[in-house]
Amino acid sequence: MSNKRIIKNIGISMTMKPISIILSLIYTPLALSFLGDMKYGIWAIVLNIVSWINYFDIGIGNGLRNKLAEAIATGDQKSAKTYVSTAYIGTTIISFLFCVIVVLTWKLFHLNDFFNLNVPDENTDLVIFISIFFVCVNFVLSLSKTAAYAKQQPGIISIVGVMNQMLQIGTILVIFKIFNQSLISIALMYGLVSLFDSCIIYFIVTHKNNYLKPAISAIDMKYIRPLLTLGVGFFTLQICSLVLNTTDNLLIANLFGSAEVTPYSIVYKVFYILVQIHGIVIMPMWAAYTEAATKKDIKWISSTMKKINLITVLLSVFAIIGIFTFRPIAKAWLGRELEYSTSLIIMVAIYMIAQMFGNNYSSFLCGVGHIKASVIIAALGATMNIPLSVLFAQYMNMRLTGIILGSLCVMMISVIALPVVAARWKKEKAVEWGKDIE
Repeated sequence: MSNKRIIKNIGISMTMKPISIILSLIYTPLALSFLGDMKYGIWAIVLNIVSWINYFDIGIGNGLRNKLAEAIATGDQKSAKTYVSTAYIGTTIISFLFCVIVVLTWKLFHLNDFFNLNVPDENTDLVIFISIFFVCVNFVLSLSKTAAYAKQQPGIISIVGVMNQMLQIGTILVIFKIFNQSLISIALMYGLVSLFDSCIIYFIVTHKNNYLKPAISAIDMKYIRPLLTLGVGFFTLQICSLVLNTTDNLLIANLFGSAEVTPYSIVYKVFYILVQIHGIVIMPMWAAYTEAATKKDIKWISSTMKKINLITVLLSVFAIIGIFTFRPIAKAWLGRELEYSTSLIIMVAIYMIAQMFGNNYSSFLCGVGHIKASVIIAALGATMNIPLSVLFAQYMNMRLTGIILGSLCVMMISVIALPVVAARWKKEKAVEWGKDIE
């Protein structure tokens, strides 16, 4: 296995992460100061809503990730180019359709009112439409990130991501002096900077890899089937992830008002830093597991998973420490104090720990293409998430803590079940391949 390549990219990402965290710590209070509590909460909701589009590629992106990793592992550049080209045309069609559907649905059902997004001095419909346009464009261009992951080069994405954050901070400092609490200016800034980010990654990834450039002549719609065969399962996982990870802010806005999104978002964002650090470690592992399974290297898979779990235990210790240090950290960070319940802080920390352990096994099972059990578990969790969150938050009067408790209950299903599924897969493959796991 290419351990040196993995270590190199983890090293790059780890170097970039402290910079990224510092930039995030600078950006959030800037945005909060510029927009104010109410509009910052609305902007968080807008980002949630438009991010839905990224989940609706019918699994083509993740299907491409596995197929491309297999083609690269076997040196089949012709198939790789065909998969890439076919994926681009597929996502372009889907992106256009979703742009039209989301805009029409938003206007037809007056969703501004449903999510309590109306403010007297802003055209929030326009903010949504600007955000949707840029997300749809980046939806297509983001396939270059998929190619980088397939090549086990997430370090590229980390470097460009830091550039993206620098541009966002520089731009918000400029618009701070020109506009006053303008959601439209934030939407334009965010969209243009993200577009620049996607273009840079595309040129870096394809510069010396012509087979990763899409070409009309290389499109073969027969290749869409293998992408979708695996991709449909990934699509289901994406939809379930959508329900689990993007509905909390919307529920809070609907039940308690958009201003309540701000303290919840701050607590979530601070503890999510640990999940981001954890993501640096497991991000290249997806393609590495695909390569290992292709080469039937069961020993490497087993030993690597143990190491990943040890790293997760260490990060969990930091999450526990964060429970006791959150308030002074948040106050120093934001320059002022918001109201956070202790139960919310504890629950978010536990949720992040559960998410990290669940991601370890989800990444492995996705990498080896064994996702049937994951799909069933995710579908069950997605069905339960909103009812549980509403039950705890509204009917048991737990408010914000109840929202995250509902998500935690769902996440625990994966934490308990996925390790069992992974262990069973390894045993079956060890017998099939005639190899020892240890």
